[in-house]
Formats: sequence, structure tokens, C-alpha cells
Amino acid sequence: MGRDDSLAVIAAALVRDEGRVAITALHGLRGVGKTTLAAAYAERHRADYRAIWWIRAQTEPTMRADLVGLGVRLNWVATDEKEEPALGAVMERLRVEGEGLLLIYDNAIDAEAVRPYLPRGGVTRVLVTSNAHAWRGVAEPVEIRLWPKEIGADYLIARTGRTAERAAAEMLSEALAGLPLAHEQAAAYCERLDMSFAEYRARFEATPAKILDDTRHAPADYHDGLTVTKTFALAIEKAAMLHPAAEPLIIHAALLAPEPIPLFLFSEARESFDEQFASTLAGDGLIEAVAALRAFALVDHEAIEDERDGAVVIDCIRLHRLVREVSTARSEGEARQDVRRTLMEALARVYPDEVYRDSNTWPRARRLGPLALAMVGDSDAAIPKNAEQAAANLLSGLGSYMFALAEYGGARLLLERALAIRERVLGSEHIEALRSLSNLGSVIQAQGDLAGARRFKERALLIHEKVLGPEHPETLTSLNNFAFALAEQGDLARARPLYERALAIRERVLGPEHPETAVSVNNLAVLLHDQSDLAGARPLCERALRIYEKVSGAESTETARSLGNLGDLLMDQNDLAGARPHYERALAIYKKALGPEHPHTARCLSDIARLLAAQGDIEGARPLYERALAIREKVLGAEHPDTARDLNNFAGLLRAQGNLAEARPLYERALAIREKVLGAEHPATATSLNNLASLLVAQGELARARPLYERALAIREKVLGPEHPNTVTVRNNLASLAPTKYK
Repeated sequence: MGRDDSLAVIAAALVRDEGRVAITALHGLRGVGKTTLAAAYAERHRADYRAIWWIRAQTEPTMRADLVGLGVRLNWVATDEKEEPALGAVMERLRVEGEGLLLIYDNAIDAEAVRPYLPRGGVTRVLVTSNAHAWRGVAEPVEIRLWPKEIGADYLIARTGRTAERAAAEMLSEALAGLPLAHEQAAAYCERLDMSFAEYRARFEATPAKILDDTRHAPADYHDGLTVTKTFALAIEKAAMLHPAAEPLIIHAALLAPEPIPLFLFSEARESFDEQFASTLAGDGLIEAVAALRAFALVDHEAIEDERDGAVVIDCIRLHRLVREVSTARSEGEARQDVRRTLMEALARVYPDEVYRDSNTWPRARRLGPLALAMVGDSDAAIPKNAEQAAANLLSGLGSYMFALAEYGGARLLLERALAIRERVLGSEHIEALRSLSNLGSVIQAQGDLAGARRFKERALLIHEKVLGPEHPETLTSLNNFAFALAEQGDLARARPLYERALAIRERVLGPEHPETAVSVNNLAVLLHDQSDLAGARPLCERALRIYEKVSGAESTETARSLGNLGDLLMDQNDLAGARPHYERALAIYKKALGPEHPHTARCLSDIARLLAAQGDIEGARPLYERALAIREKVLGAEHPDTARDLNNFAGLLRAQGNLAEARPLYERALAIREKVLGAEHPATATSLNNLASLLVAQGELARARPLYERALAIREKVLGPEHPNTVTVRNNLASLAPTKYK
């Protein structure tokens, strides 16, 4: 059923090679219906041939016997002739008299096994069925694929007569993953017990290996009456004869999520596996083990391009669902828990350490992510015994990657679990627990909870200084993180000496071009910029950019962040032409690495919009502001500080267009967010107060504008100082409301 296209491909292949032997090999998973398809082709085309002969190709003796039998049937050899000369005579007659013959070599092991027994010339037509995929040196391969659910449902209904259960039939076909042999067993089961498809699916989902091994429903005409379970079990045993790593490899792979499994998991984490398995993977062992499994169609081998970087291709294997079920059943109890613990440790070993900062590691993280998430589960109950530390490392890595992708909710849950495990297993003052504490604070900060983040980071810093000392690299990272929390809350005066201290120690201990040194250089540059020390900030911005380009690469997200910071500085120095290429380059990096809807991408869009507006291109700026705001609201939420920033900037553009009525609610909303999230005395709150007051003045509401200006002035004098340019601006704005004689 559903094989008309395959039958057409076979027919075309067998008539293509006029004047010479045409050989076509049908290959695919066990139980997919290769033999049935070959028989169907022979039946439909019996009129095209003077003889069709079936050859049992699974062993050399059966091939020899069946070829001699063909010679006897065609009167080419005598019935009592010895096998060797009889076989030679048949092969020669096939070469010169093979026209009109179709030979079907069923269940061939591989191309090399069957090659000596193929016609050596002439025009005989040959059809081979095999689990092995490598046939191009001998035959034209045709892969026989699994049934789509519609065809599977057609078969189940035709086989059982349950025409009223179409939807349930499709769901059952999906559960059986399109394997025809499994459909035959399911149909026989349902027919014998008069059971609905839905009930069978429920039983199958509960105990798949048991259901698949019910011998009463195995079709007698296929695979020697073997069940699905025994069919795949036999294949695993045969693969193990080819290579000793084949069986443990498929057992380990089966306990992972049903996703492509990168082979580097097994090659680079060999030390995580038991000594015997690890030794068999050494050298070319892994490649040979995969080849053994592929020889029996137990795994598919795929070279998968990374979703974002097509230049990165990762070798993976994939298991059919029913192969997974049968393989999983080969390990039980403690043995299965040992394998799961090993896999947890292996995943933790190969998961990138610097995944948050180094976007070059993300292709690996993308391949490992689904496997790792399934392994750690939704709760600690899923973690195997004695695998807590590996689980915590994996949770931390997964959380850091989600953090980099701005999936803050998911990141927070994973990092909270990592922190809880580390504090429970290692103690609250262990370096790994402190790292989790600090990372969790960073995620909380990114979610807009600045006060909560500050508490986490301050606690982490105090413990770091106590346990590791003031100059330990981990302490300096914690010091930098705490200073960043202070700066985000607007406490620039307190943050500055902490940044300067971290930078001085890192330059001395790590060197002037270390990535951690670049972090301190970059953060101090941003703080100086916020304090309007543009002359002091610029060389630091340029230095951070040089380090990141050299150490992390020209297209890293760290480089993009430095490009954006330098662009901001150039903007405020009124070098609009110089700022633009920095913004555009940063945007291109973020789009490629993070995608079009990441908050960092939105920040670049907003920056370019601000630049366009400053250049007078109001119409060009508006759609960029709208896109940036839409991304912020979608990813970060309606009350995030970054959302408020874009609301404020977009309102400024609308005001520049003279659209005061549309700008006003955006200014008001930005102010409300900042007061709620950042606090009444944050510099950003002062900015919103000043901007809203200026709009009210433009609308003639001077009395309402005055208290806003007064609040903004008080905040800026307190936080930034009386001589800061932003303080002077709001003071001048307030003065402009006074009667002319006081000016």
C-alpha cells in the first residue's frame, strides 16, 4: 500500500540500462516492506519477463543453491550435476542468455556478500532487497521509506474493517512510527481480540516492547514469523558480531531523547563510559560501530547543518522509535540507571563551558540541547542516583544558553535547580554554588528585577571574598557582576571604583588582552559614557572592541556588544557617519547569531532608528522603532526596563514628527514602567520625567510640567551631580518655565 511511486522508480531503473545488466537495490529499515514490494513488482510485471526467480541472499549457501536451482529449471544444468561446475555454467548462461530474466536477491547482507553471485554481463535484470544502504558500487539504490500516517491508517482499516475509526487509526500509525511490520502486528492483535485502535495504542504506549513481542500476532509470511522485537533484537545481535561497540552504542543511544545524536558525544566523552565500552570506541571504533549498525538499518547517519550557520555540519545518528524501544528493553533496573548516569556525565562533559559568552559554541549547544533537557527532566526526580553534580553542570549550561537566547523564564528555572543541587550536594560556599548564585542573579536582572538581582550578586560577592580572597578570578567576576547591578540601578558613583578595581587586578593577573579583562574594560567604558566622560570612555570602548575581535572573533556577540557601545559613544559625540557602520555591523552579527527577535537585535534596531532620526530620516526611523518595540514587548514583556527605553525613544520620534497626541501615552507608559521597576530615583526615571514634561510644555500644560521637571532635577543632582550635562539640561528646562524677567 502507498508504494506506487517506489514501484515506478524500480521499473524505470530496471529498463534504464539497455544492453547490460540492470541492478536495483531496495534498502531500508527491517519490517519496512522491502520483500513485499519486490514481490509486488514481480507480480505486476510478470508479463514483462520469461522467468522470475527468487534467490535467498542472506547466506552464501542459499544463494549458490538457488542459482543452481534456476539452471535446473531452465535446463541449463542437469539435476545431478555437482554444485561448483553447475554454478559456473549458470553464471555463464546468464551472461549470454539472460534476456527476459528477473532475479530477485532477497535479504542480502551487503553488496560485497552478493557481488560474486551477480550476473557478470548480459542483460539480466536484478532486484536486491537489503537492510544495508551502501549499494552504489554495485546497484542503483532505492530507499524504501516508512509509511506516512495516512497510508498506515489505510492499511489498518483495510486489514481490520474498522472504517469508523479513521482518526484513531492515524494516531496509532503515528505511534507505530510508520513501520509496516508493526502495523501488521497491531492489526492482527486488534482483529483477534476485537479491540479498538485507541485501546491498542494505549496498551502499546504503556508497554511497547511487550506488545511488539507478542508472537501470536507476528505475520508468518515475513521475517520467518519473527515479531518486531525479535526482528530488531536479531539485527542488534548480528551488528554486535561485526563490531563489539555496536550493541552498547545503540543501548546508550536508545536512552537518549528521540533526536539526532551527535557522534562527538561518544568520541569526546569516552572517559565517561565504562572501560570496556570506551576501549571499543577508540580509534576508528565509533565509526566502525556505526557502520555495523547501519549495515542492519538500525540507525540512520545524518550530516546535519546548523540552523544558523550552514558552514557548521555535525555528524549524527538517529534511531527509529521502535528500534529505540527494543534497544531500551535490553537494559533494565540498575544496568539502565548506570547507562543513564553515564549519559548524564557524558553530556555534561561535552556541553560547552563558555556557552553564554562564546557564540561559536552555540551549534554544539543546539545539537546537545534537546538531549540534555530530556535527560535532566522537569524535576530532580529524573536524575539518576549519584549523578547530581553532572546534572547540576548540565542544568547550569542549559540555563546559560537559554539566558544568551533571552529565554529568561526557562533559564531561571534551570539555574534555580542547578543552585539548589549544588548547595545541597557541595555546600553554599562551594565555588560551583557561588557561580550558580551569580548566574541566577544575572538572569533575574535581565528580567527587570534589579533589586532582586542586586541582593543575589551582593551575597555572591561577600562569599567569594570570604572563601576565595579578593583577587581570585571568580571573585573578580562576582565583583564585576555586582558593580553591573549597581550601575543598572543608577548607582554609578558606587559602581565605578568596583569596575576600576576589577580592571586593575585583571590586567595584572590575567593580562591586558584576556577576555575577562575585556569585560572590565567594556563595562568601565559604558559607565564613563553614562557619566558623560566621553573622552575617557572612547579609548576604553575601542580597546574592548580590539580585544574581542582578536580573542572572540569578528562575528562574536561580544564583538557586537562592543560595536554597539562604540556606536553609542560616537552618536553622543555627534559623529553620526562614524556610528552607523558600527551599528549595522552589530545588527548583522546579532541577526545571524541570535535571530531577528532577540532583545539584542531589537537594541540594534532601536539604535539605528535613533541615528536615522538624528540624521533627519524620520520616515526611515519609524518602522525600526516599531519593530524594536514589538520584539521587546514579545520577548521581555510590557513592563521591562528595555521596553520602557524603546517606548521613550519611539515617543521622541513621534514628537519630532509633530505627533504630540500619539507620543504622550508612550512617554506616560515609559515613566510608569520605570517608576515601578527601576524606582523613583533612577536616572532613567528622571529621563522619562524630563521628556514628558517637555511634551506637556509643547502642549501648553506648563503647570503640570513644572513638578515633573523639579523631580527630574532632584534625581539628577543626587545621582549624577549638579554639573552633569543631563542635570544642566533639566535645570535649563525648568528655568525656561519661569517668567522672562527671571531668565
